[in-house]
Amino acid sequence: MAVKKIVEEAREIEVKGEYDVLVIGGGPAGIAASYAAARAGARTLLVERYGFLGGMGTAGMVGSFCGFFTTGRLQKLLVGGIASTLLGRLKERGAVSEKGISRVDPRIGSMRFNPEIFKLVAEEFVTAAGVDLLFHTFAVETVWEKKGSKLSGVIVENKSGRSALFGKTVIDTTGDADVACRAGVPFEIGDGTGKAQALTTMFRMIHVDAEKMRDLTMTAVKTLLEEALKTGEYGFKRIDGIVNPALPQGIVSANIINVPDLLAIDAWQLTRAEMEGRRQAFEYIRAFKRYLPGFEHVELSSFAPQIGVRETRRVQGQYVLQEEDVLKGRKFEDAIGLGAWPVEIHDPVARRIEWKFLENEDDYYAIPMRCLLPRNVENLLVAGRCMSASHVAQASTRVIAQAFAMGEAGGILAAQSVNSKLPLREIPAASVQKELKQQGAILGV
Repeated sequence: MAVKKIVEEAREIEVKGEYDVLVIGGGPAGIAASYAAARAGARTLLVERYGFLGGMGTAGMVGSFCGFFTTGRLQKLLVGGIASTLLGRLKERGAVSEKGISRVDPRIGSMRFNPEIFKLVAEEFVTAAGVDLLFHTFAVETVWEKKGSKLSGVIVENKSGRSALFGKTVIDTTGDADVACRAGVPFEIGDGTGKAQALTTMFRMIHVDAEKMRDLTMTAVKTLLEEALKTGEYGFKRIDGIVNPALPQGIVSANIINVPDLLAIDAWQLTRAEMEGRRQAFEYIRAFKRYLPGFEHVELSSFAPQIGVRETRRVQGQYVLQEEDVLKGRKFEDAIGLGAWPVEIHDPVARRIEWKFLENEDDYYAIPMRCLLPRNVENLLVAGRCMSASHVAQASTRVIAQAFAMGEAGGILAAQSVNSKLPLREIPAASVQKELKQQGAILGV
C-alpha cells in the first residue's frame, strides 16, 4: 500500500533566542552540560520535553544513582565534579541515601534518591549557574549555517507554536540522539539485528512490611515468581527483576517489567509499550500479594511518567567505544570520564538480565572525548545514553553517573569552543581535562 504524503507549506517562524550553547535534553547529561557551559561563561539554554529535569531518573523513575563506583570489594569513587556537587545538594534535602550494596550482587554499589526532590534540586542547581530553562519543548528539526556540516540551531515545537533557537554549539543530550539524527549524523540501533534492550515501566508500591522484605533476597523473589508462573494465572514472563526499598521511606520500587521488540523512537510502538508496561505491573502486583512475604497488603503507589528506555539510537562518533574497551578497562589519552558499571543487557528475547563484569575487580575504563564528537557536523556534541558506543559497551555507559561525567565534559568543551572561537575538534583534550580536574572531576583512581 502506497504511503500517502503531503507537502508542508513553507512559512516564516520567529527566532526566540540566540545562545552560545544550546543543550537539548534535561537528563543528567543535560543538567551537567548546561551547568558546565554556563559556569564557564557561555550563555546557555537547556531545553526539556517534560515540565521537569532528570531524564530517566525522574521521568523513568529509576530512583538509583548507578555507576559512581568500581565493582568489587573496594568500590572506589569514579565520578566527581558537578555530580558530587549536585549529590551534596540532594543530601542537604535528605533526598539521597549513603552508598548501599546491591541486592543483585554485592560487588555493585549504588545510592537511592528521591525523584521528586531531584526535580526541584536540579532546576535550582542549573538556574543558579545562569542557565536559562525551557520546558515542555521538543526539538523537531535542525537549522543549518552550512548545510550538512555546521548548525545554526534547532527548530522547536511547544504550546507557543513553532520557533527557532540559535546556538553557536549544540549539545544533544536527548538520550535518543534526536538532534544528531535530524542533522544526518550516522547512528546504529540495537544489537545488529534491530533488537534494542527491553523497555521497563518502573512502578512504586506502598503497604509493604519492611521487616519481612529485609530478608527477601532477589534469588528468593525469582524462585517465588517462578512458582507463580507455573500456575498459568499471571500475565508476565520475566522473573529476575529488582524489587527494592526506595526513597521516601515506606516506598518499594520494582524494576522488573520487560517490554521487548518495541522501539522508543517510534511513537506508535512507544504507545503500545506504555500500555503493555502498565498491564504487566498489575499482574506482578497480584503475584507479589500472593507469593512474596511482606507484600500481603501491597498497593500500587505510582507509575513512572514514562516507560524506561535503555537504548535507542547510538551516534557514530570519532571513536566508537567497544565491548573490549569496557571489559578490559581500557584507558585513553583523551579521557573525559570513567566508568565501571557492569555491562547490563536487558535481553528482549530471553526476558532476563545479562551481566558482564570488568575482567579485573575494581578496575575501570575511560570514556574518550572522541565519543562525544559525532561524525560530519562540526559544532554538535552528544553526551549520555546516545554517545558513540557499541550495543554492548553502551549497556555499561548508559547509567546516570557516566551521563553526568560526559555532560560536564561536553559543557566544558562547548564553552571552550565558543570562548576561543575554535571548532570543537580543534580544542585539545588536555584543555578540557585541565578544567575537569580543576572542577573536581575524576580522571584516574
